[in-house]
Amino acid sequence: MQTCPKCHHVRQPNETAPDWQCPACGVAYAKAADAARPQELRNPATQMVSTAEDRRSSWRKWVWLGVLAGALVSGVHLVQKRQGGASGAGNWLGGGMSTEQMHALASTVKAGEVVMYTTTECPYCAQAKGWLRQNGFAFNECNMTLSRECEREFLSYGGNGTPYLVVRGQHMKDGFDSDQFLALLKQ
Repeated sequence: MQTCPKCHHVRQPNETAPDWQCPACGVAYAKAADAARPQELRNPATQMVSTAEDRRSSWRKWVWLGVLAGALVSGVHLVQKRQGGASGAGNWLGGGMSTEQMHALASTVKAGEVVMYTTTECPYCAQAKGWLRQNGFAFNECNMTLSRECEREFLSYGGNGTPYLVVRGQHMKDGFDSDQFLALLKQ
């Protein structure tokens, strides 16, 4: 029997959480055990480096941060250009549909026809759920962080990223795309 270093829960043989994870609080045993150790006994790879090395490392981090920020700005500009500037955002959000058309289509979706596999930490899942709710689409959320059954279903579909949607039996394996979602509903 294993005891969690964080919450002190004693693992029972019939618990379904993975062997590396506490069934009570969800923490990884190894991570909690490392956090509980005194600083001098922790993994030396995480210890402070010398001052000169630290300055070089800090400088590199700033350079990488600048590169990533530039890539993000370029990506936003590319998306805007592809969508025809700011006015093209409506097309991305609804395939050129009016609000009335969007709500009419949403009213045809019955409970259980759209299932979204998510995780609690996924920002894209939150965005997709917000879009669906904003436009009045019914959907069932299957949160894999909270349900092992959801995780098993997701893995049985060959899923490897979230959000993962099943729309009237059709799988959206590459994340949420409103145009693809609407096209699947119109079939």
